[in-house]
Amino acid sequence: MFKHLATGLAFSATATASFAAQTISEIDVSVDLPAIENSEAAQVWTSLGTDLETAIAERIASQLGEDGSEVVVDINEVALASAFENAYALEDSTLSGLVEIRVPGLLNNEEYELSITAGQAISAASPEVDLASMTIASAEVYRAMIDAFADNVAQKLK
Repeated sequence: MFKHLATGLAFSATATASFAAQTISEIDVSVDLPAIENSEAAQVWTSLGTDLETAIAERIASQLGEDGSEVVVDINEVALASAFENAYALEDSTLSGLVEIRVPGLLNNEEYELSITAGQAISAASPEVDLASMTIASAEVYRAMIDAFADNVAQKLK
């Protein structure tokens, strides 16, 4: 009985390891632009889909190839703080979306919701930066949130 259990555990560990380091053939990010609540931020964040695709691809460049899995990201909420709230609640502004990893074969797909706050992103990128001096339209905030989101997706694929 233990021999079968040990074999099953070894197979499970091997399957998980091979799943994690898969070849990625496509990255597709869709953005619901009406979900951007702040008009100033909407102007800055218009290339979010393209920028996020590029950032993910850069992080998993060694895994890109043909006949692999697809990574589909649906940015379903960009709950950016209003201009009035920027001075007080920028750290709570959120970039979130559904990440789906479509693996060839039956029952291999995985999906999860990923949310990144501006506070998390900025503190990870530049802990010494003071959020009080920034707005959601700041290039630093934009870049930090894209980088943090892409880092999380790439980490899941490695």
